[in-house]
Amino acid sequence: MNTCLSGLWDILLEKYYEKMMSNPDYADEDTCREEIGVMLERFYRDNSLRKPLHVQIFYDELSKNGGDVQHAAEQADKKSEECGLCVICSRCARSFYEILSHRRMERPLPTEWNKYFVDRNQMYFYLSAYKLLKSYRQIKDTLICLKGFSSTTPAIYSAVFEGACTGGGIYFNLDGFGVVIDPGIGFVESMHKQGIFIEDINAVIVTHNHLDHNADMGTVSALSYDINRYYRNQERFYQQFFPNRRSRKHEISWWLDESTQKANSEIVPMSRCLTECYEWKELNSAVAIKVIETKHMSGNKSYGIKCKLKLADKVTIIGYTSDTRYFLELAEFMRECDILIFNISDIYEKDVRGKKQKNTHLGYDGSINLLQDDEQKFRLAIASEFCCNNGDYRMNVVRKLNEHVRHRRKAYVMPGEVGMKVDLQSGGIFCSRCKQVVSPESVCIVSPEREFGTIQYVCRSCRYKAED
Repeated sequence: MNTCLSGLWDILLEKYYEKMMSNPDYADEDTCREEIGVMLERFYRDNSLRKPLHVQIFYDELSKNGGDVQHAAEQADKKSEECGLCVICSRCARSFYEILSHRRMERPLPTEWNKYFVDRNQMYFYLSAYKLLKSYRQIKDTLICLKGFSSTTPAIYSAVFEGACTGGGIYFNLDGFGVVIDPGIGFVESMHKQGIFIEDINAVIVTHNHLDHNADMGTVSALSYDINRYYRNQERFYQQFFPNRRSRKHEISWWLDESTQKANSEIVPMSRCLTECYEWKELNSAVAIKVIETKHMSGNKSYGIKCKLKLADKVTIIGYTSDTRYFLELAEFMRECDILIFNISDIYEKDVRGKKQKNTHLGYDGSINLLQDDEQKFRLAIASEFCCNNGDYRMNVVRKLNEHVRHRRKAYVMPGEVGMKVDLQSGGIFCSRCKQVVSPESVCIVSPEREFGTIQYVCRSCRYKAED
């Protein structure tokens, strides 16, 4: 009964239940009738509100000698259809009188709870923040790294040390079309911190069924459900006045490996399988994907992926190895990529010496083999998903990888960090401080202040200011 008179009905019902329903054996009909009458008088005493005919009948019947609440409600109900105070009648008066005359049961709404049901809900504030940030954020035509460390590292580190490090995933936005790759642990929290909201996600890709690659699938799906429920509730209200108003719905296409698809069929009932993408598959007119089966899992399949992005005057291809050991077909698959994102995981001594390749991840030796391939086209390679079991080795490893790469061609290897942003139009990096786009060769990689802390990407100008 959420109409203009519903507040009055709640107050009167609460009084009625207090007197008549809580202890009917000792109920005082006269006191109940009198108190309801007094409350009606107070509600309409300044004549600023028009008293409907049915309310007047209800009040008159209560005032009669020998009148009772049930009889008064039955008489008033006969005229309750003539209320006319609401734009769209919800029959709240009829419901009220039916309760008083014992023809239906409904508990009263405690008056102190009224504010809760009329206040704006959390999705209203979520969308308000989204609209505010849209006016000045930069995510269009941008690749944003939201991945810090692999699965167990954030959990173990946060349990032992005071600081925190994060997992996450990859996000890119091309002309307003947003794509998420591998939304792992902490992805949603990181995306919100970067000004990315559920409305900015149009497709989600998961390469294999491990927590550091799909843990936040459920949160993304739940946010999508919540925002669409909010839109539906809005539409029900507006369509009362504008029947031809089109309903709004935010849709996400899901592209999953077989194991993730099977394990999350209830969370994401409508999804496509990555087996459809062995040849280029369009997500929309400007974004297409292609996959290769990788060598990471023994029981289930995993995939590497390429994303072809049609920009205004060129095509840019982003490659993402996901988790895999090195094999020649992987290098061949990635050769046309302009930007290459490769997952290292942990490093071992035999792996660094080149004596034994890791079985399930690139590690150090596999990364070198991939990056040194003479036919690779990339100008920028982003090292991602560090495990760091024995300490934070990110800066040292990337420094050495650059030594292996640069003597062959002009290309740059950078450590991936949550918040790293690449301008897809120019291939430049956003400065972490002034937010200007600078070429990769002009970026200074600033080491974190503490182990497992945040790496920064700083332009020369900001670097000199800091030194001064």
